[in-house]
Amino acid sequence: MRGDLQGENLDIYLSSLAGILRPLTSFIVEATKRGFKKIEVVDEWGHALNVKRLNELISLKLSYSLDYLVHAPFDGLNIATPQRSLRKASLKLVKKSMHAAHELEAKLIVVHPGFRSPLDYVKPETTWGVFLEVLKLLDKEANDLDIHVGVENMPLDSHALLRTHKDALRLLGFISSLNRVRLTLDLGHSNTVSADEVKEFISALGNNIIHVHVHDNNGKIDEHLPVGSGTVNWEGFAGLLSGLQLVGGLTLEVMSVASARDSAARLIEALR
Repeated sequence: MRGDLQGENLDIYLSSLAGILRPLTSFIVEATKRGFKKIEVVDEWGHALNVKRLNELISLKLSYSLDYLVHAPFDGLNIATPQRSLRKASLKLVKKSMHAAHELEAKLIVVHPGFRSPLDYVKPETTWGVFLEVLKLLDKEANDLDIHVGVENMPLDSHALLRTHKDALRLLGFISSLNRVRLTLDLGHSNTVSADEVKEFISALGNNIIHVHVHDNNGKIDEHLPVGSGTVNWEGFAGLLSGLQLVGGLTLEVMSVASARDSAARLIEALR
């Protein structure tokens, strides 16, 4: 087995996005053979955390001394929708995922923010108000389960309520009063805002960032390319990353285990 891939003072996780079209257990076994002992499980599609998969992951955790994070479901979900029945369904799935994270002894669960509604055009700030109320509910659930929630920034071309560092600063005025809800900074998503957005985000939000998603792109769309394959200026902010107090470390969100190995090596080199 190859040596574990870890940065200096920073845990490096591999997202199961890298094997999303294959069985979760076989993906994790391959990941461990390539040096990854920390996995962020995407609770979605073929990796959805039903009882059978939870039991398999617990067994693998014991066999390979693994650590997990969990990414809550996101496909079709909107935790800030004004439609109560749809919001209730979204929250049910997110809370179910939070309980799965607790069973896996995960430190953190990643949650996508809410998305704007057409109602915002005629009644401004509707989804923002709903979003804040939902975060209160998630904070209470996280307290009960002893996990942290990282709310993730989305790409610029989305209708998400959290895309830029300015959005995050606005949100900070609210979440600073919560115990368990903070921010997951997605570096690739920030790069779609501007070339300087990552540095501005880290400088502005500091230790309110408790987890980081790592991948590359060419600055226009969300591509999840390997580190060094796009326009993200890794050397320009690597020192800032090293200074963060991260609960969930850094997660590589690339599309294959092979590219994750190269991405980890490049990331570790940039962090030195």
